[in-house]
Amino acid sequence: MVRGEEALEIRRLYAEGVSISELARRTGHDRKTIRRIVRAESPAERSARRRRESKLAPFREYVLQRMELGVLNAVRIHAELQELGYRGGLTVLREFMRPHRPTHTARATPRYETPPGQQAQLDLFHFDYLAGTVIRRLYYLALVLSYSRYAYGEFLPQLNKLTVLQALRRGLEFLAGAPAEILSDNTSVLVRRRHPDGRVEWQPEYLDMAEYYGFLPRACRPYWARTKGKNERFGRYVRQAFWPREFVDLADLNRQHLAWLDGVANVRIHGTTHERPVDRWQRERTYLRPLPRTPIVLARTEVRQVAWDGTFSWNRSRYSVPVAYAGRPVLVRELESGELVVEAAGEVLLRCPVSRERFGVRIDPAHYAGLPRHIPRPHHRPLGIQQVPEVERRPLAVYEQLAGVRDDG
Repeated sequence: MVRGEEALEIRRLYAEGVSISELARRTGHDRKTIRRIVRAESPAERSARRRRESKLAPFREYVLQRMELGVLNAVRIHAELQELGYRGGLTVLREFMRPHRPTHTARATPRYETPPGQQAQLDLFHFDYLAGTVIRRLYYLALVLSYSRYAYGEFLPQLNKLTVLQALRRGLEFLAGAPAEILSDNTSVLVRRRHPDGRVEWQPEYLDMAEYYGFLPRACRPYWARTKGKNERFGRYVRQAFWPREFVDLADLNRQHLAWLDGVANVRIHGTTHERPVDRWQRERTYLRPLPRTPIVLARTEVRQVAWDGTFSWNRSRYSVPVAYAGRPVLVRELESGELVVEAAGEVLLRCPVSRERFGVRIDPAHYAGLPRHIPRPHHRPLGIQQVPEVERRPLAVYEQLAGVRDDG
């Protein structure tokens, strides 16, 4: 390899008009070698090329800020950068993001695939966001068909049986049918109890819904959520490609999310199937069970204990019942109409709208009829200065005589 002063001399002579053949004869190098030397960039030119700024350079700070907020999906950030004027490629962005990503410890899990219409996976996640200076939490239901990866998702304000089953019903309508089975984790919203022998005792409302729509509920192995890895991966994808998001209220957030499902998540080329989920769903939907013409009517039913002040708790608010039921259990039902019905021994004790405010209190004064407003307390005499009785003064000789002391003077 020709370097240093000899290479500089060859370039100088070539610039003065000496041919490549003559330079090869003078130096003894092959003509191909001479040609590479004279056509190569000078060190100054190479240095200038290295100093040329990357197209990504003006946007690096923005990328790092988005990654600090938890946005780790390069495709999403690339789309955002294009709106800001970035004209570089996705590969350059991925190379820049790679060393800044958090590290994960991998655990091996066997892969399994299911035939079309056989299974959907259901999972629940939580998403925290900043409302002013307060950190608040939303919940998220994800329902993914295992064969096509066609997905439905919805953000929920609370995590209880009624909100989850309502979202599941909307999810089945979005999928246009019910699979043969739905695999979920052991969340208490769906699973009432899991026995040591592996037997699952489902919540009655979920069992009624499964029977109505014709699917078999299944629970994954405890503490091994990877048995429903398709849904776990989709939840992670939502967190990276959709969240965080600015929104006005919950309805606005779910409208944005539904548009994202239709415009991004379900029309992308899936990394495992190498097909668009919407295309595979078109084939899978013929295997799904048709939905009943009339949607199931849902209600949330639970037993609550009435406190000694005659109130019980429901959705972080308190309601009163007749004080005669203090300390006793009552049956509480929240209807889809937004009405709360409380019963005991076949008698309706309360029927009122469900409170939508946080930590609200709804007290009916009639529930405390006949109860004294003020409970008498034991009477205590006020403490004061007590007079000490006067002690009789006696001569010292009296005490000496009692003690057996004699004065021999």
